[in-house]
Amino acid sequence: MSIEDIRVLTSRLAADPSSLVFLPLGEALRRRGQLAAAEKIALAGLTRYPDLADAHDLLARILGDRGDLERAFDEWDIALRLDAGHAGAHKGIGFLYYVAGDLPKALEQLESAHAADPGDDGVTAAVARVSEALATPDGAPARPDTRQA
Repeated sequence: MSIEDIRVLTSRLAADPSSLVFLPLGEALRRRGQLAAAEKIALAGLTRYPDLADAHDLLARILGDRGDLERAFDEWDIALRLDAGHAGAHKGIGFLYYVAGDLPKALEQLESAHAADPGDDGVTAAVARVSEALATPDGAPARPDTRQA
């Protein structure tokens, strides 16, 4: 998203602070690495929409990018309590379990994300990668034998 697009979204949010435009604006700022601004936008949106799972998912992704994985987990947990089938929250929690080395829980969450959004190629690949890791004795992904006979 261009800087001009962000300016337009910012203007729209300023004109109507109750608008859901805070979601794409916060995401655009997050993707540009402007995490402090993105977090401020997400928190302001959450004050207006505390029961919106997408708002908690946005904040969780921002917190994850900032390295605050515990708070990210908490926000994704809230999103799932609000919407048990929220693909983004399942995907995020799956990633956190993967990072923590809990592959069975990671796979469970990623499979839930895949069921909620079967068209997400990233989730499909993650499910395959974690499944493969679980199928090997040491938990590492299987590697083809490239030695010459």
